[in-house]
Amino acid sequence: MEDFLAITIVGALLSGVFEFTKGMFGESSTKTKLIVIGLSILVGGIYAFLRSTVYWTTMIMVLTSASTVYALILKK
Repeated sequence: MEDFLAITIVGALLSGVFEFTKGMFGESSTKTKLIVIGLSILVGGIYAFLRSTVYWTTMIMVLTSASTVYALILKK
C-alpha cells in the first residue's frame, strides 16, 4: 500500500512539472520532452534514495494526509 501511495505522489509531482513546462515551451516542444525526461530520472533517483531512509514512511503519511485534507475539505 505504501508503494502505491508513493508512486501516486511522485506521479502527481511530475504531472505538475509537465504542465508548468508545457505552458512555458509548448506541448510538442523538444525542450519540454527533454525536461520532463530529465526530471523523471531525477525524481526516480530521489525516490530510490528516500526509500532507504527512515523518514520515508512519515513523509508519505504527511503528504497523503495533506492531499486528502486539501481535496476533501479545502477545495470547493
